Amino acid sequence: MMTCRLLWLCLVVAIVSAMAKPSDGDDPFADDLTSDYAKKIIVQAKVAEIKTMMKPEVSPCDDFYTHACGNWHRHNPAQLFGNLMTDNLQLLSKGFDRRLQRLLRSDDLQAELEKKMQRFYMSCNLVHRDDVHYKLALENVIGEYGVLPALVGPQWNSSDFSWWRLVAQIQQKYGKQIILGLEIMHDIRNTSMNRVYISQPDFKTPNTRLTNLLEEVRISMDLQQYFGLSPSVAKHTAEQIHELETTFSTGGSGAATLQESLSLYTVADLQEKYSDHLNFTEFLALILGEENIPESLYIYDEKYLDNALLVMRSTPLATQANYVMWKLLEDFLVDAKPNDMVKWCTESTKKYFGKLAEHAVYKRYRRQDVESEVHKIWNQIKGIFRQRLLGDKLDWISNATRTLAIGKLERMQMNINSHDDEDFENLYGEVSIDRLNYVPNVQQLLIAKGKNTVARINQPANSVDATDLLGFTPAYNILENNISIPVALLQPRYFWGDQYPEALKYSTLGYLLAHEMLHGFDDDGRQYDASGNLAPWWDSKSRYEFEERRKCFQAQYHQYKYGGSKLPERKDQSENIADSGGVKLAYAAYEQWLGQQSEEVLQRETMEGLPFNSRQLFFLGYAQLMCDDVQFLFQPSVTRSDNHAPSKYRVIGPLSNFQEFPWVFNCSQSAPMDPEYKCAIY
Repeated sequence: MMTCRLLWLCLVVAIVSAMAKPSDGDDPFADDLTSDYAKKIIVQAKVAEIKTMMKPEVSPCDDFYTHACGNWHRHNPAQLFGNLMTDNLQLLSKGFDRRLQRLLRSDDLQAELEKKMQRFYMSCNLVHRDDVHYKLALENVIGEYGVLPALVGPQWNSSDFSWWRLVAQIQQKYGKQIILGLEIMHDIRNTSMNRVYISQPDFKTPNTRLTNLLEEVRISMDLQQYFGLSPSVAKHTAEQIHELETTFSTGGSGAATLQESLSLYTVADLQEKYSDHLNFTEFLALILGEENIPESLYIYDEKYLDNALLVMRSTPLATQANYVMWKLLEDFLVDAKPNDMVKWCTESTKKYFGKLAEHAVYKRYRRQDVESEVHKIWNQIKGIFRQRLLGDKLDWISNATRTLAIGKLERMQMNINSHDDEDFENLYGEVSIDRLNYVPNVQQLLIAKGKNTVARINQPANSVDATDLLGFTPAYNILENNISIPVALLQPRYFWGDQYPEALKYSTLGYLLAHEMLHGFDDDGRQYDASGNLAPWWDSKSRYEFEERRKCFQAQYHQYKYGGSKLPERKDQSENIADSGGVKLAYAAYEQWLGQQSEEVLQRETMEGLPFNSRQLFFLGYAQLMCDDVQFLFQPSVTRSDNHAPSKYRVIGPLSNFQEFPWVFNCSQSAPMDPEYKCAIY
């Protein structure tokens, strides 16, 4: 079945083919969609997309999520052996991937760094899992640090093996975190200086019995294919590796906040405390160099560290070595079938050239007017929240605390991640990329990453990059009091566009900006000052009043059922608070905009073919931003692992807390979407 997004693409392609002017030579992606006919078709395509996702027979006053998104799963189904979850961010990601693939296949790239990125992509597409040269390259990666015990069996010599020395050596060279991760970023209590953090690596262990089994099978098959292990040995080794990974991933404290998770130690104290497990001084020296060993550092989640060390002590040395070697190999393994290599290699290119890929693609569809519009709405949202802090709507917060909140709001910045100031030459200039050799290319990129990580120790204080992967939604950095906007979000005509009513822009972009802004003033945000330092700034009265209102959200969301069970009764309600306040602020900004427009402009705030007025269209745009489908076996793990509520309740929860919604849709006072008691903080 053709998805609605594909329908939209077909319409646009038809328009461009029939009507486009010659594209600017510097912009292979430029579209001329400025004619009245083209604009009309684009709007009709958007209307078709909106209607296709809806289930209009369900009353908006009974269940607005199902009314807006009830047919999403028919066109974008989640699949056990495909995408376990589908949502609008995936469509956004696919759109960006198409742009990146066109760039990577281009014959006229001029910039040398873009050519390096292209050569990497080409080398990836040449990989074949059964190619003897590829297998030899993998063996060489392991051979640098020894041998895979599962491959040699009883002949493996364990006398010189030390897991913590091995993981330190790997991190020093490749920046790869295994069991214990080391990061260098600014001190959360004093952002003017850098500090070393020891933390747990990112674990991506599946959370269901079936997906755990599938992961073990995948590891077993890879061990057989790449290293020639017998099926029985491969199966046994895979079970041990995955069991150890699962033990690590579940061994943390689960602390709700960064503040609760951090413990400051001197290296001397760590050396004494953990001397039975490892030599902390030597561990740090292996990664940072003896001259860079700090006097003190942070341990992130001490419970994880304690558990990990105990687990390694009780684990046979051969299993330890198999696990570490396998984790080392993960970055070099191609996990795709031949027909899926283009998609997989695009993802791999984004992984290793993330910022450069964003910068290179974005400059080919960048528009100054779009960036100006983002800043305009940001300033509008910010101004509305400022007025609420100054007025009586938030009088439960003390005057002193509100003054500090306004100061933090004034310092809060928003930037578009175009990476204009990034020193790409420093990142990739010395990296040698061969279009025929994928594994050595990955090695070169990881070595550069390792050098950059260690170099932070002597650089000005800065926060560490949150991820190597590209993002598709705005994000608030609590340590910098800054909101970053990913350029992929600014791809034209996904959520908003020049041809669409402003209602769709405010309900998507406006909401996302307001949501992230409120994270500066939620459970965690109120612990960090305007400079991003950990320095709680709310007085006791305001904290008490916040806590009483937070409990309302906790009780409300605990009553919702998903995947057959109630949502967890979490103390952390920051995402639900930001959802509820974010949609209110975005709506207030839209109302403000409506009040400034002429009658002629207001007539364009509806869409022919949709039975909604402008304000109803705002709420529909917000709800359809959340449309998703989650494979039912995976639903319980979503509620356990994600601080966000399931998408259904990211619509129902905030809108049932917002009195404007039932008024706009003329709901009765007994309607499910208009409960008597409503939770509110902002």
